[in-house]
Amino acid sequence: MSAFAEDAATLDDEATSRLVDRLATQGFAVADGLLPPALVAGLLSELHGLEQAGLLSGAGVGRDAGLRRDGDIRRAAIRWFDGGTAAERAFLALADGLKTAINRRLFLGLFDFECNFIAYPVGGFYGRHLDSLAGAKNRVVSLVAYLDPDWSAEDGGFLRVWSAPDDHGAPAEAIQPMAGRIVLMLSEEIPHEVLPAHRPRHAIAGWWRVNGSSANRLDPAR
Repeated sequence: MSAFAEDAATLDDEATSRLVDRLATQGFAVADGLLPPALVAGLLSELHGLEQAGLLSGAGVGRDAGLRRDGDIRRAAIRWFDGGTAAERAFLALADGLKTAINRRLFLGLFDFECNFIAYPVGGFYGRHLDSLAGAKNRVVSLVAYLDPDWSAEDGGFLRVWSAPDDHGAPAEAIQPMAGRIVLMLSEEIPHEVLPAHRPRHAIAGWWRVNGSSANRLDPAR
């Protein structure tokens, strides 16, 4: 077993339970410390390598024939996980542990999980949106994990979340994208946006579906 896999296998049960309880009560939840620092550093190093090799592609909005790459809505680049590295496999193992905890608490029947690396340039952003089409079950629970160390409030790039699709007032929370921080959201219920970043911003975004739901990738970014 790799060092990354050993770290990921030690997912803290108490911290995970608190995270999932908050997801159940408010529709989104934030936790620090669930991702081992060595794994965060390894994932960031891998993403930097993909950037330098030109292996990221422009992120879009929508799916299939409706997929658009519109810089007025979103500016980011992505690379899908294929599980080909130790860091990716360790992250996927951690996500599997979270899936088990969520299913145990919320009885959602989560099954499939996909995720990608995301790189935002200076000025990169993503306008307010939901991760899933209402009733489609193409996403049920979304996950975001942040990778950049020493992220300050002045660096921008906050994730703003609202409590319901029809909530257009002040956001319920503005989440600073600090290294190792994890965010969970109910995909159909929690609108969110990424504010412009003032330095390059790196993250992982993914979601779980229920068994038999659409396998179409909706090109997520956080």
